[in-house]
Amino acid sequence: MPLALIALATSGAAWSPRLDLSVTSGTWSAPGGINSGLRLWYDAAEAGTMALSPRLRYWFDKSGQAQHAPVSAGPFQPYPTVTAGVTGLQFSGAAVQLPTSIPLEPMTVMIVFRQSNDGLSHPLMGSRTRFSGITMEFGRLRVYSNGQVVGATTARTATGLTITTVRTAAGAADGFQYNGGAETSFNITTTESMNWIGGMFVAGTAKYFVGTIMEVVIWGRSLSPSELQAAHRALGAKWGISVP
Repeated sequence: MPLALIALATSGAAWSPRLDLSVTSGTWSAPGGINSGLRLWYDAAEAGTMALSPRLRYWFDKSGQAQHAPVSAGPFQPYPTVTAGVTGLQFSGAAVQLPTSIPLEPMTVMIVFRQSNDGLSHPLMGSRTRFSGITMEFGRLRVYSNGQVVGATTARTATGLTITTVRTAAGAADGFQYNGGAETSFNITTTESMNWIGGMFVAGTAKYFVGTIMEVVIWGRSLSPSELQAAHRALGAKWGISVP
């Protein structure tokens, strides 16, 4: 795998901005080979994509779009952990700031994660300034647009280490899946966007995910059924998750 020297201009970082990392465009192929429309890709399985000091300061983007995500210094920064042989980033009070906003519509996001408690409320992705994003609330996946529940509210069908997928399509039906299973349809029409992994601005207060996030893959379009299947199978094989 080729190495590329990446120079970063940082503000307030406590570590050297020169890092040798395998984040060259084209180094990786997206899950299932679905590269068309790939916007962001963060992967805790690739240790070289995480800059630590000693906790996470940057999560480097594997999509080839150079959308590297910073984390503000503080006592609650995510940190690498291994549970049952699975590597992830432990979140407990801070979010990863996306360098670009991701529209809630259209897009496809796949998040591999494990909540600390499946019965609690945890934002998966959201806006740092608006009550918009994707959250797991007491066993139900919900999509918020400026404080209004506009998407899925169906009970979760999988717990533990899970691939959760939300797919939205402008002017067409939207859907979500757990572990590549049957898609549950919903409808959303929104101009809202997300710029946090593991956080969301909820009723005037920042709320954070508590648990472990392993991988986040985002496409700027609605994937087809065959593309969804291919990506789910690739992620399932990688993380040891049973996928149809």
